[in-house]
Amino acid sequence: MSQEAAAERIATSLDVTNMLPIIIAVLIVVLSFLLIKQLGRTKGNTVILYGIEGAGKTALFGQLVAGKDLQTHISLKENTSQLGGTPPVTLVDIPGNVRLRSQILNTYAKNVRGVVGVVDSAEFVDKKRETCEALYEVLVHEGIQRSQCPVLLLCNKQDYEMARGPAAVMATLETELTVLNETSSNSLSDDTQRSLQPPGTTVKFDKLSNPVTAVGSTSVGSEVDISALKKWIAEL
Repeated sequence: MSQEAAAERIATSLDVTNMLPIIIAVLIVVLSFLLIKQLGRTKGNTVILYGIEGAGKTALFGQLVAGKDLQTHISLKENTSQLGGTPPVTLVDIPGNVRLRSQILNTYAKNVRGVVGVVDSAEFVDKKRETCEALYEVLVHEGIQRSQCPVLLLCNKQDYEMARGPAAVMATLETELTVLNETSSNSLSDDTQRSLQPPGTTVKFDKLSNPVTAVGSTSVGSEVDISALKKWIAEL
């Protein structure tokens, strides 16, 4: 072997040796990032019913917990109960009062497994702005975003003639969220004054950190149907 070739081989060996600490350091950083990300996705055990007053949250709570209608009234305190399953989950019905709901959300977002945004689809046209504000509170919440938990838009009261279907509700809410995100509405509480997406961006549910889907339901009367909701909770 020539002296030049030997010298080149030694230089190459030294280069690789010198690079090893850098390679190891990069691997440690990457693995640490992946571990932190995975820990951030650890599932909680709380399913939250969230939405404006009159959407039917407490009626849904009664159907899920007791299999029947419960007497509903405007509440200033959340309802909670354990649901069976593997693993069991805690169901929380947060009152729709605009002054209280975001404060109570802060308490339960720390251990969230999924959020059900209950929509009054029978009066959605008149209440789409209020509905959008409640959903915005959920989607911009730091704890909800960090958990990357699923969000279900439950289009309730589908037995009403004027009820809007899930696809129509989702399309309208994307439009409303885009406007609300742009204007940073002052009607929201201080801890929700965060941007959902950069200004000038059209809000699309499939681009958010939390997967958003929509189904229909009927929570009272002779045509009760919450099968899609039960299936969603079972698959969390």
